[in-house]
Amino acid sequence: MIKCGFDKCNEIFNYIGNDYGRCAYLYIDLKKYGFNNENINVWYQKDKEKILVIVMQYYNGMHVYSKDADFDAQDVANLVREYKPSLVCGMDKTISKLKNYISDDEYKVEKGSVVQLINHSGICKDNAYRAKRSEIKEIAELLSKDENMGGPYGFDLLYKQLLERYDEKFGRNWISRDDSGIVSHVATYAELNDICVVSGGIVRDTCRGKGEYSKILGSMCEELQNEKFDKIISYYYGNGGAKIAHDKVGFEKLGCWTKLIRNK
Repeated sequence: MIKCGFDKCNEIFNYIGNDYGRCAYLYIDLKKYGFNNENINVWYQKDKEKILVIVMQYYNGMHVYSKDADFDAQDVANLVREYKPSLVCGMDKTISKLKNYISDDEYKVEKGSVVQLINHSGICKDNAYRAKRSEIKEIAELLSKDENMGGPYGFDLLYKQLLERYDEKFGRNWISRDDSGIVSHVATYAELNDICVVSGGIVRDTCRGKGEYSKILGSMCEELQNEKFDKIISYYYGNGGAKIAHDKVGFEKLGCWTKLIRNK
């Protein structure tokens, strides 16, 4: 793997081209923060002059992108072992190839989908609203209690990242409430020009199974479309409530997405 600096910027973006829907986090983070940010590391693997795979680590998450999954997976696996990210994610074909060189004792696998909003159905939640900065801590506390949403990060890092995105206008949070606190939450974890990535979807345990998530997701997406975001990308895992909610709002599948979670 070759460590990349700013001088490789054009080469990497030319490789991605218009395929950024399948590597939206990697694409937006690099566009926003660049190659010299202290929290970002970027590598690529080449065969002569051809890029085979790109790897980006942002904080403790690692993103792997290869157009056709034709790369030396052992080389990438060695990088994973060296840096020990909490998460490694990418398109299923790419991550499945990588997993052949990483044991189950090191990382467990979670499979899902990457989807894009095509036609908004109009579904919304009347009392959902865009959260204020003062509410970010409560959101981080809710997310960090969920093993899938916040477990790999922990409260401190999650709170730091949410505040960073809020202050830099690189992300937004939507919530709904009742007398007991936050009922549901959804967010964008990356925004740039006309593309954004939806994440952080969660509904309080006692309020699940009532269609809450599809409504708050629809509310935030309505705002995003009004602000001229026309590439609204989301990732979810499994085929349960998250899939149903995205289908109700009007998302369509771009491909299969896989995440490796480091065993503690």
